[in-house]
Amino acid sequence: MPETSLVTVVPCDRPHVAEFATTYVIPDGPFPGAGDMQRLAEFGCTPRMRLVEKRKDEVFVSGLVPSEANWPRHRTIYCLAIAADRGSSLVGRVIL
Repeated sequence: MPETSLVTVVPCDRPHVAEFATTYVIPDGPFPGAGDMQRLAEFGCTPRMRLVEKRKDEVFVSGLVPSEANWPRHRTIYCLAIAADRGSSLVGRVIL
């Protein structure tokens, strides 16, 4: 994933490393910290994602998360299904 959070949108039939699924808004409160942010992405995104059943093993759940510099104005996590085999690509939809 790009460190800058800038992404290139491609059609699902072309190789891609991640597929956008949904968003999750972190509840009000102090910045949770960088370490807890990935945990929030996993626990906030996973129940909201509808993965193609036969492709679940090909991905893991992650997200583009807000930075401390943008907190609390930006509290949205952009939930992604990312190719489980890092460095590989997905082809075709993994999100319903």
